[in-house]
Amino acid sequence: MSNNDQHLRKRFKDRSTSPQSPFGQEEKEKTKVEKPYPSDYMLWVFVLMIIVFLGVIIVEKQLPKGLKVAEEHRYKNRFVAERAYDHLKKLTALGPRVTGSHVNEIEAVNLLKTEIGEIMKNSKSHHVIELDVQTVDGSFALQFLDGMTNTYSGLQNVVVKIGSRINSPHSLLINCHFDSVPDSPGGSDDGAGCAVMLEMLRVISQSEKTLKHNIIFLFNGGEENFLPASHGFITQHKWAKEIRAFINLEACGAGGREVLFQAGPNHPWLLETYSEEVPYPYASSLAQEIFQSGVIPGDTDYRIFRDFGNLSGLDFAWSSNGYVYHTKFDSIDQIPLGSLQRTGDNILSLALGMAQGHQLSDVENYKAGNLVFFDFLGAFVIRWPMMVSDIINTLSVIFSVYSVLRNVKEHSNVISKRQYYTRVLKAMGAIVMTWVLAVLTAVLIAIMLNVLDRKMAWYGKPVWVFFLYMVPTALVAIAVIFAHAKYTHKDIDVWPWTIFQIYYDAYLLHFTLLLGLGTLLRIRSSFIPLLWVVFATAGNVIRSIFLKRQRGKKWLFLHIGVMGLPFVQSFYLFVCALYLFIPIMGRAGAGNNSEVLIAVMVSFLIALRISFAVPLILIVRDVQKIFRILLGIFLLSIGMLLLTTAGFPYSGEPGALAPQRFMLCHVQRTMHDNSGDAPKTSSGYWVIDMDINSPYSVHRYVPEMYVANPVDEDCKKYLFCGLPYLVPVMSMIWKTHFISAPPPNLEKQVTANITRYKIDVGERITIKLDGPVQTSVMFSPVPGVQLRNWSLPSEPLVSATPWNGRDNYFVFYGVGIKHVPLNLAMDFVVPKGHQGPIVDLAVGGQYFFGSSKVSTKQFQEFLNKFPSWTAITSWSASYESWVL
Repeated sequence: MSNNDQHLRKRFKDRSTSPQSPFGQEEKEKTKVEKPYPSDYMLWVFVLMIIVFLGVIIVEKQLPKGLKVAEEHRYKNRFVAERAYDHLKKLTALGPRVTGSHVNEIEAVNLLKTEIGEIMKNSKSHHVIELDVQTVDGSFALQFLDGMTNTYSGLQNVVVKIGSRINSPHSLLINCHFDSVPDSPGGSDDGAGCAVMLEMLRVISQSEKTLKHNIIFLFNGGEENFLPASHGFITQHKWAKEIRAFINLEACGAGGREVLFQAGPNHPWLLETYSEEVPYPYASSLAQEIFQSGVIPGDTDYRIFRDFGNLSGLDFAWSSNGYVYHTKFDSIDQIPLGSLQRTGDNILSLALGMAQGHQLSDVENYKAGNLVFFDFLGAFVIRWPMMVSDIINTLSVIFSVYSVLRNVKEHSNVISKRQYYTRVLKAMGAIVMTWVLAVLTAVLIAIMLNVLDRKMAWYGKPVWVFFLYMVPTALVAIAVIFAHAKYTHKDIDVWPWTIFQIYYDAYLLHFTLLLGLGTLLRIRSSFIPLLWVVFATAGNVIRSIFLKRQRGKKWLFLHIGVMGLPFVQSFYLFVCALYLFIPIMGRAGAGNNSEVLIAVMVSFLIALRISFAVPLILIVRDVQKIFRILLGIFLLSIGMLLLTTAGFPYSGEPGALAPQRFMLCHVQRTMHDNSGDAPKTSSGYWVIDMDINSPYSVHRYVPEMYVANPVDEDCKKYLFCGLPYLVPVMSMIWKTHFISAPPPNLEKQVTANITRYKIDVGERITIKLDGPVQTSVMFSPVPGVQLRNWSLPSEPLVSATPWNGRDNYFVFYGVGIKHVPLNLAMDFVVPKGHQGPIVDLAVGGQYFFGSSKVSTKQFQEFLNKFPSWTAITSWSASYESWVL
């Protein structure tokens, strides 16, 4: 007997061979010599993780077969994807459909009226179908990005109501928008949504079943003008008051699966209907909390129906292939029949389930409550009310703590209960240190890649996140835990199972704390730590009851089996998050370091997901082999990134599009001083940097970029940097460049007739603004002066981003089929004795179509120099400012 063994027997009262001991003397002698498992076992666990990762990707890409017109006779009352595809083909053939353009206001509206007319003509007689084309004016405050006031005139909506002779006073609204951003055919955003709705209307109109309640199809013509058309509909249309719930169809990608990413508020019956009716679910309350947090730079008509219509509904969007979103590549070629079939089957089933249900006629009775919801690998939706969630979460916390206390007793033959508690707390500290060090390591790698100019390799090839951040995270995680265990538990190093259990329980308690905190804060995405807690607790209980003495392969298979389901589900959510966030980094603005953002996100999420695999390092032999392999993979990948072109971030290949985005504006600027005389004028190309590689990535193709100057000083002198921002996005898009060039030729110059006169509280300034169909007014009162009110029907909204410490306001004005000038009167409270100017004011005009869009040969030649792996949005604009 060794001195070490004698020492341990004295210290722990020689309990190692007691009846309660999980280890006999023979096993104790064996564990002194070597750990139970060879290192290959842990390597196979990592391989299994990679297989799961790849399997989840395959599952995520699965789509149903798209039905063809030739075979529809075999599928009565089914959505036919090819018909929707034909609608989409006609719509995208019109080209970009910018609000206010002839294409959008005349051609697209006429196309929709024609297609709907054909459906109405062939409908069954027991259906009652009405068509209305609405033209609307209005104004509303929109807390989108930095906040703005959206004013609009002459926008159009094509509205269809299908019902029956029951003449129900209750309706379901389904919404899409047929306009698009400049330079984009709008295939997915949102032509596909409108094509799906047209085919849904046809299927319903041909059905033998009578609708219990009406369905209103809203084809709105102004979503890309920041949601005004839906606002005009829900606040002014004759059918708006009968709407009880809504479904919104949107896109932030192209093709793939539509995700239900917003639901409610309240009205849990909406989600219950969704989970019961749709054949291909894809939904998560996590997605809703992420989107509503503002992390994703975007908004949908869901906000309008919720805030101005006081309605509850469901918001769907295609999120795959976000590379083509809002670019020239958003064409019909990016949308497979399977995507249209999947969305059509889902939304048709959902709409009929809601329209034929009893809840729509008494929605107030079903209003209370919210649901926690998520789909499992797209197979089915798991959901429960918040109250049930609280009960489940609380019980899970209790049983988790119980299982840890049980382990304390199980291992009391090795260390005392007090020491077990102490060591678990220390292990919890080590785990936090693991997460921190893993993230810091990832940040250091990201900084190194920034310095070496190898940024965003993962943008076009997401596999790089595995080599650059997932592998180092795993390496740091297991290294820290191994080192901590080696130096903290020297006195019990002959008991590897006890050491493993200490760290296992520490990880479990961390997730338990997260679950408890999420429950207290009413965070619906707490279902993620819940899964880990429930299955880890189950693993604890099963091992202590059935595998007390079994430490062979059965034990390892149990560990993998128990933790497999939460691991698979978590990786499923992780993959979906990558598909969403990686393309967003191409339009997040150069001021946000996307390399660091992705490094932090990937490292932290992976560190959490491999939590219960990390302690396996404590029960395997030859751990250096594992470290060497992981380190070798990382170093080899870094070498390949630095020495080859494999890490080039962008691609213009049709089957693997990942273009770099450029927004290029040919601008004419005029700035008046406070005397109103001697205006400063300049003109050139405004380069809006959409990612951290801009504008340097195209230097050798576009030599003008060498003389592009950062826009910094002008941001201090002039409102919005003296540039015609389309919307107030200074919090995100603040890093831009300017290249001097001759002015654009603008066919309809912006005119601003400004008058000012005294009123009882100070001064009134009026402006009559005329110009292109998109114009804006920006103003900022000087310190001490306040805006009292204005002539717009909506309340003034202060921008979330001050200018030089001052409040500033942004008014966007969009025009549709009829063009009228904007008249704006502003009353300012001016302190007595105030001397000098009271406000800085600027106006901007945007030319997104027509001869003024690219009005000079020089600008066109400049645009033609950009390589094929870029996606350009170009237009001309004017900016004029005054100090009044």
